[in-house]
Amino acid sequence: MDLGKIDRVTLKAIIRDILREDITLFKDVIKEVLIENQVIKVKKEENRTEKIEKMIEQDFDKYDEVFKTLA
Repeated sequence: MDLGKIDRVTLKAIIRDILREDITLFKDVIKEVLIENQVIKVKKEENRTEKIEKMIEQDFDKYDEVFKTLA
């Protein structure tokens, strides 16, 4: 489809009709756009990030006295 040949009003109307038929598409499309633009992370990356943050926090808790002494 050549979007240059379709005016914005027509394109918006088509998109609205599609979303009215299946609103779950809207959520999926928004999520995909946000992931592509790295606004949000994929669930696997999110879980990995959480695990790494917990490990770092545990290390800081474990060596808290050493850090305070060094400071």
